[in-house]
Amino acid sequence: MTRPWTFGLLLPLALTACAGPDAESPDSCEPNCDAAFVDAGDHAVGYQVVNAEGLEIKAWYPTTVEAGAIDYSITIKLPGWPAEPATIRGEAALDAPIADGGPYPLVVLSHGFSGNPEWYRTLAEHLASHGFFVLAPEHAESDWFTDVVPATLSRPAEVSATLDFAEAGAFASHIDTEAVAVVGHSYGGYTALALAGAQMDLEGFAERCEGVEDEFSAAYFCTTFLDQQDALAGAPSLADPRVDAVVSLAGDAYLFGPSGLEAVTIPVMALGGTADTGTPWDWGTQLTFDHVSSSERYLVGLEGGEHFLPMTDCEDQPWTAALPAFEQGYICSDPAWDKRDALDTVHHFTAAFLGATLRGDAAAIEALDAAHYEGAPMLRYAR
Repeated sequence: MTRPWTFGLLLPLALTACAGPDAESPDSCEPNCDAAFVDAGDHAVGYQVVNAEGLEIKAWYPTTVEAGAIDYSITIKLPGWPAEPATIRGEAALDAPIADGGPYPLVVLSHGFSGNPEWYRTLAEHLASHGFFVLAPEHAESDWFTDVVPATLSRPAEVSATLDFAEAGAFASHIDTEAVAVVGHSYGGYTALALAGAQMDLEGFAERCEGVEDEFSAAYFCTTFLDQQDALAGAPSLADPRVDAVVSLAGDAYLFGPSGLEAVTIPVMALGGTADTGTPWDWGTQLTFDHVSSSERYLVGLEGGEHFLPMTDCEDQPWTAALPAFEQGYICSDPAWDKRDALDTVHHFTAAFLGATLRGDAAAIEALDAAHYEGAPMLRYAR
């Protein structure tokens, strides 16, 4: 695989640009100007698993305990997978105390369909190191064809239940529930947009599907939902007014379509690979950016990138070695991007967006200036 334009090369554009056009070097920046959001923040990271009235929630948060290697234990929910626990390697302090200095802005992380929160452990750890309190509900689903329609309604409800827990549960005194974002990948992106107020437009979706020739899109998206559309017809709004911003990572937006996305007015970042075949670019990321009504909206496109770029590197997920070769290749590698470089990009833009929208942080706002990314051939950026 050819190594692409890496974030290690892209990042200096941001650092030199923030100094201003007449600056001789990044050293002339203000003290926090060169705080690169690709780097880990100042906090060590703690991790706990809690149960909130039957909903399992994974928590990553700032702690004073030095983080070390940790083996996250998960149950793989893919159809036909053995019930034995699997391991994902990370870096956090298990059951460590929460650091003083809060309350911390809340990020609810919604994992991809039939996944686990720990699949995104690098993102969760990164955000916690930057002073966010991350709560990730374990969505219960396995088979796309039988479970996705019920999950379309249950997932947003589980995020709302997570917000209830944040307000009244064991972590309540450490969480700023007036500063709340939902970050989701794939069907987690759908979940985030639904909570932001996007409305399902099943009639428009059916019309779009009439011209679909791609067999994957026809089978996974059109047929699956249209055969069960009665279960979604007349569904109530899934929006939660407590949500202040969302990040949709390769998020499914096709059920909303242009008219349904117009209902979203809070800040939105839509990030994905431009060659995504799992959630095609114009069914998800581009569609979202083009049609939300948000005055503050951002598009981040990883040129040539596929669907699983936000997911933790498979080197940290030994269970993926047992996948069939095709699936392993699809999840663990990418045709255009080195996985670590892609994760750096996802981490940078997500942390900067959340810092800007939830904290009003000047360095984060500066990091989102489009001028920093002009001419980056592997990055498509708009706002």
